[in-house]
Amino acid sequence: MKNLTICLLIAMACLGCKKSVTPQQDEPGASAKSLPVANAISKSTSKKIFMHWMPWFETPDSRGAWGYHWKMNTQNPDIITNGKRQIAAYAYPKTGPYASGDPDIIEYQLLLMKYSGVDGVMIDWPGTRARYDYPDNLANSNALISKLNALGLQFSIVQEDRNWDAGQTSGANGDFVYMQNNYFNQSNYLKVNNVPVVLNFGPITFHQPSEWDQILAGLNPKPKVIPLYGNTNQVGSNNAGGEFPWIYQDHPTVVNNYYAQASNFPISIGVVYPGFKSFYQAGGADGPTWQIAYNGTSTFSTLLDKALASSVGIIQFATWNDYGEGTMIEPTAEFGYGFLTTMQQKLGVSYGQHELELIYRLYQYRKQYKGNSGVQQQLNQVFGYFAAQQVSNAEGLLNSIGGGTTTPPTGTGITIKNKWLNTFLFEENGQVKYGSSNTDARAKWVLEQVNGHTRIKNVSTSHYLNIEHLYSYAESSVIPDTFYSSYWVVEDYNGFKRIKSEWKNTYLNLENQSGLAQATTINATAESSQWTLN
Repeated sequence: MKNLTICLLIAMACLGCKKSVTPQQDEPGASAKSLPVANAISKSTSKKIFMHWMPWFETPDSRGAWGYHWKMNTQNPDIITNGKRQIAAYAYPKTGPYASGDPDIIEYQLLLMKYSGVDGVMIDWPGTRARYDYPDNLANSNALISKLNALGLQFSIVQEDRNWDAGQTSGANGDFVYMQNNYFNQSNYLKVNNVPVVLNFGPITFHQPSEWDQILAGLNPKPKVIPLYGNTNQVGSNNAGGEFPWIYQDHPTVVNNYYAQASNFPISIGVVYPGFKSFYQAGGADGPTWQIAYNGTSTFSTLLDKALASSVGIIQFATWNDYGEGTMIEPTAEFGYGFLTTMQQKLGVSYGQHELELIYRLYQYRKQYKGNSGVQQQLNQVFGYFAAQQVSNAEGLLNSIGGGTTTPPTGTGITIKNKWLNTFLFEENGQVKYGSSNTDARAKWVLEQVNGHTRIKNVSTSHYLNIEHLYSYAESSVIPDTFYSSYWVVEDYNGFKRIKSEWKNTYLNLENQSGLAQATTINATAESSQWTLN
């Protein structure tokens, strides 16, 4: 049996620019032809990196109501507590709950994937059956697919045969005919030896090779179906091209067993996940209740090490955004960018968190300047720079749009001087530092009122003082005005001011003298937490 890595290097040697036949929107910007060409991200591994993506999230803006996967049977996202909506998950997306088909979200997610070393997306695909929310899921999947070539990314389908009832092999065949007509003919669809690869999450409904013979009848070329680990006999050896593992209660035994046999499969696909903590029981829904501890990012990191050391040719990261099962890898309030920066480090990607934060900033500007066609055209150019890995150009243009050093916000600003060290707060590279200078625009701040809350904006960058990621230092960055991490209370104390976080009830101070401001619990008498605002 051939080694998949060699096959993939041949199969993925060239990416074209053919668009999906069912795009949801045009490529951004009327001047798209002038944008730089997308470049592949350089990595230290030859394995192909794919991200498993869920297409099933909806909002009132997208479908007139919150979709099931944000609310299940017990939650109401219209209820907002401490700046966060009540959603059916134990983790909260950095963007807040979103619609999967939102072009701004798709742009943001794909850019984050690309800059984390991802080569393509494996789409949890609902099929063509007009039932439940499947049509919306299909439309969202096609919206994502239509954007992939702009970033030089591939894709593959993870087919859910559970969406058909027993005996409905003709319906399942219709799904594969749809794939053949809309996906397999695209140059960026995953193929091995020029044969399309389709993963199957099961089988769940069709357990006989004879059924799969009917499902795949008439397809040319006939795809290779990759079922879950141990299920080749249900699909039939003539139809299957290998197997892939998933997330099981018996962690990590199943994954270890798979890697011990991976070299026997023509197509082998490893798995990396962050942990498992489902919301099903709390959401009043059916589903597993067992857990796999995250241990910060340690579980994720260990599984990635195993996958890289194995013989597999593809690694599937599971998942980008299954919040219901707690396997989300995308940035969240709880984990920040931790899973993505771990990927960057272990895959040998030269980029880091700074680039990921810039991509988030692009997303924020998309929303902030919604309806402003002039700014949106500039943001289209920013996207083009990111696609071509021209990060400095992207950042420079973002700065000019967002009120960089050449366009300070209204007001000359105030200084924030520490009583203990006689130093002034200033922003540098997203961090709040302190120094002796009080004339630089970076050391000037403006107090703004938002919905009865105080936000502190830097004059130089228009960024806001916050503790969003609970780092050991205070941040100054782009952040939504609904986030409590950017809300502060300025208190009087013996002729000075103390600056308290509304979110965590901690106080801005310089107690550790690290060169960076921090927000921690500290006694009111500590002069390191006392300030003069002039």
